[in-house]
Amino acid sequence: MIGKLFKAHGVFWEPQNTMYGETFLGDNPFCSNETCRSLLTQANLGSDKTGHYIYGWLCTNCGKEYPCPGNDYQELARKVNRIYEGYKRLNYQVYSLDLPPTKVKEDAEDENYWVQARISEKNGKRMAVVYFGERVKGKQTQEDYVQVFLDFEDEQLRFDKTNKNPMKLLGKLTAEFPESSVTLESKKSKKND
Repeated sequence: MIGKLFKAHGVFWEPQNTMYGETFLGDNPFCSNETCRSLLTQANLGSDKTGHYIYGWLCTNCGKEYPCPGNDYQELARKVNRIYEGYKRLNYQVYSLDLPPTKVKEDAEDENYWVQARISEKNGKRMAVVYFGERVKGKQTQEDYVQVFLDFEDEQLRFDKTNKNPMKLLGKLTAEFPESSVTLESKKSKKND
């Protein structure tokens, strides 16, 4: 993240390299004034109505003052560093150690139809994906088959709208979970009931 500034509590912070190769945010932030971005100096910014000193940073280049929340530079730097560590992990793949490791894949087909089912983990949640469709001569496209998602944790049944709607091939699709069941039913099936 070198070459990037991160804004927190009104000032900019810059990642630094240590001799161990890790990055952390330095104790002194930078001015957030668009035309300045100078290194700030810790300063006593005066006192509040009760007479307590207000500590913060002063930009010796443009003169802008930035109060330090809580008047504790080190604690604020630690807090910003923890937030930065979380930011670095935003796009990490999540794996659950609470779930038993599993990867199930099953295929079946005949001369007219095919189905493929997978149970795995996505973002720390156990999910099932079921693909099915009619056999197509030539190249199969997304609109030729159905993709259904079963979210075990949230007990939801969803399908990918960029693929074929499951109700174009089925009359009814029901997923039964421990606490609930979800049913998709075609309009034709409802009329026949």
